[in-house]
Amino acid sequence: MLTMRSVRDYLAESGQVSLGDIAVHFESSPEAARQVLDQWVAKGKVRRSEQGGTCGKAGASCCCAAKPQEVYEWTGVPSPS
Repeated sequence: MLTMRSVRDYLAESGQVSLGDIAVHFESSPEAARQVLDQWVAKGKVRRSEQGGTCGKAGASCCCAAKPQEVYEWTGVPSPS
């Protein structure tokens, strides 16, 4: 189930995870996953970045065939066991 707590635990265990992988893991849409992730980003506990592409440009200005992926990383304290 896609909740703030479940996303926190998944990111804390996995390290860096793409938005697509998070959506697949929680059987949700990327948009729903992004809403939960954005809450963690706003709290300063998750960092969002883009990875992929070889042209060195991020986002819409990327000219590569493989567009960069949104990647999220837990930066807060480890989740309780």
